[in-house]
Amino acid sequence: MKRLFLYITAALLCLCSCNKEWTSSVDLGVNNTRINISWSQAQEQFDFIFPVYSTGEWTAEIVAGGDWLTISDNSGKGTGYIKCSCQPNTVDRLRAVKMEVAGSGKVIPVYFVVSSSSITAADLADADLDNYLL
Repeated sequence: MKRLFLYITAALLCLCSCNKEWTSSVDLGVNNTRINISWSQAQEQFDFIFPVYSTGEWTAEIVAGGDWLTISDNSGKGTGYIKCSCQPNTVDRLRAVKMEVAGSGKVIPVYFVVSSSSITAADLADADLDNYLL
C-alpha cells in the first residue's frame, strides 16, 4: 500500500510540473546583437530562427542593408521566434543587414554580417558595420 501511494504521488508530481509554461521575465531581450555568418555558410541559401524574449508585444523590421536577408513572423507577444532566410553571397564581399527589435519602450539593434572570401565578419569592428550595409 505504501508503494502504491508513493508511485501515485510521484506520478502526480511529474504531471503537475510538466504543465507549467515558461514565460519570460525580461521586458525585451535577444541572445545576440550581432550574428556572424561565415563565407562557407553563405554560399547557399539557408534558413534559421532568431529568438526574442519579452513580457509584452514586440515587432522586428529590417531598417538598413540589402534584400539578401528576409524575415517573417516578425511580431509577437511574449517569447517568440523570427524566421530568417539568407540568400547566397554571390557578390563575394562582406555585407551586413541591420534589424531592429522593438517592444516595451525599447529598441534593440541587431546586425547580421556575412563574411566574404577575404574578410571574416568576426574581424570587423562593430563601429564599422554601417559601412557594409548594402
